[in-house]
Amino acid sequence: MRKNLYLLLFLVFVLFSVLPTGTADSSFGFVTIAKEGDFIDIDAETIKFLFKVPAGTDVTFLLGESPETLKPVKSIRNYDHKNGLRIGNLQAGKKYYYQIQATNGGESKTSEVFSFVKLNFARRAKMAEWARTSVFYQVFVRSFYDGKGEDGIGDFQGLKKKLGYIKSLGADGIWLLPIFDSPSYHGYDVVDYLKIDPDYGTMKDFQEFLAEAHKLGIKVILDLPVNHTSVQHPWFEESASDKYGEKRDYYVWADLMDDRTVRGPWGQNTIWYNKNGDYYTALFWNGMPDLNLRNPKVRQEIKEIARFWLDPNGDGDTSDGVDGFRLDAALHIDHIDQEVTLKWWQEFDSYVKSINPNAYLVGEVWTAPDKIAPFLQSMDSTLNFNIAPKIFVASGGGFSYDLAAEVNAMYDEYRKYNKDFMDATFLTNHDQNRVASMFRGNINRLKMITSIFLTLPGTPFIYYGEELGQQGKKPDECLREPMDWYASAQGPGMTDMSKWTYVKSMYTKPGDGISVEEQENDENSLLNHYRRLIRIRKENPLLFVGNLKNINLPSLTAYEVSGKGYDYVLQVIHNGNAQAKTISVQPGAVELISGQKITGEQLEIAPFSSVILKITK
Repeated sequence: MRKNLYLLLFLVFVLFSVLPTGTADSSFGFVTIAKEGDFIDIDAETIKFLFKVPAGTDVTFLLGESPETLKPVKSIRNYDHKNGLRIGNLQAGKKYYYQIQATNGGESKTSEVFSFVKLNFARRAKMAEWARTSVFYQVFVRSFYDGKGEDGIGDFQGLKKKLGYIKSLGADGIWLLPIFDSPSYHGYDVVDYLKIDPDYGTMKDFQEFLAEAHKLGIKVILDLPVNHTSVQHPWFEESASDKYGEKRDYYVWADLMDDRTVRGPWGQNTIWYNKNGDYYTALFWNGMPDLNLRNPKVRQEIKEIARFWLDPNGDGDTSDGVDGFRLDAALHIDHIDQEVTLKWWQEFDSYVKSINPNAYLVGEVWTAPDKIAPFLQSMDSTLNFNIAPKIFVASGGGFSYDLAAEVNAMYDEYRKYNKDFMDATFLTNHDQNRVASMFRGNINRLKMITSIFLTLPGTPFIYYGEELGQQGKKPDECLREPMDWYASAQGPGMTDMSKWTYVKSMYTKPGDGISVEEQENDENSLLNHYRRLIRIRKENPLLFVGNLKNINLPSLTAYEVSGKGYDYVLQVIHNGNAQAKTISVQPGAVELISGQKITGEQLEIAPFSSVILKITK
């Protein structure tokens, strides 16, 4: 008898040792219901419930307008939690109660009673039209300008002092990399979403910067990372320490139905990490635990954070708030069900637009165009990671390149989901090797790349220092080196990366020609080429919104930009060859880069240069 008891205990031990690492086996007869409170609104009358049970379990879903009136409304045999359970015909604004019954192998379990209020949101109704004809400047505050002149770390006092420079570039929007309190230099692992990183100053410093930016006609959007927080965030500390506490389900903890052998989206061995004997998911690294956006309480927390920054004093006047958000890791909200990801952003968009209808939402969706396209139903723009490589190809010589066809193919995918979409174009950002390093500082090639970039449709985003030809290659710290203001690479306000990293500066050097001071008064500098192209773009808004059509010219990249309601067309030709090229042109056209009117029927294009011909209809 005792031997049999020991054998039984051993088998139970083996069972509970194995189950958490993979999918539960219903043949053991244990009935478990997990994540009962997780759900996502699908549309104005439908909710998708995301509770989990072991494979082979039958479920019955009970619904009512009070705990006493619960009735079965749907039963499913062999319920698959990856598909969820949809309940329709719900009324927006009404409170409902529900309960889940699960049966497996003759055993049954019933959940406690939960409640929810059906949200009323539909497909987005309004675009942030101001962003359609804007040019954004991406700023890493830590590396930009030390306004206090004390510690070599950029801050909001410094950024306020340099708004005139950003305005002189022609930018009328700023994207700020994360500014929230964080243990890391980059700020993507947030400890407090409602507090400014102390290195950057105080909330008062931020508000003064924002007010001055708005006074100059410059909009400001914040980088908002909500895929994850820091492990030091109070939510996670409570979640990890109390299995039965309110914050436990704020994060994604493994249960019997989870497969902990799953690899991450970039091929990493695992996304599961141990904490106090349990496992949580962290797609990026174990210091950034994933938030559970299936949990409506978490979604509400994030929406309240957005409300705070859009309308800080809650008076309904958003003029003292930020003008939108760049949505970090927007693709990776839910690593099992992409519909959850998409519907979360639709819910977020609906909420943000209810606070400020003109707020701009641009998502980081780093994937193929056909997978990007659905996100354009729930945000104004997605950052276009696919266009820069095509620009780089187009800047080469020796062949004709149909860039228009490449761009139009992407846009055809986008229009399947949103005919009124806005593209958000850029060359490189804080996660990529800088464009100047890719082309070894070749100033002529960089000018041509700039000319292509700023003559394509969309809202352009310029990474700080890109307009100077600043260089940088991985590691990430070297992509985020100090903004170079002076020929000597030092002076008032110059930042010092040794103050925030052990990685040594590799690219911020004196006398290399890559500084504002060295380029400011040089008409032929890259800085002034950027200014010239942005001015042309602003004076000819067709460049933001026009349609592209290829112009077939041997060994050149060329396209016509046209649009309904405009009394002119633009012909843009890029010569990436080491030899000059002569093309036929329409007399009377104006070449916008040089400002010259064309008098003859032919035009010579210098090596590694571009022309923009404006032709009145």
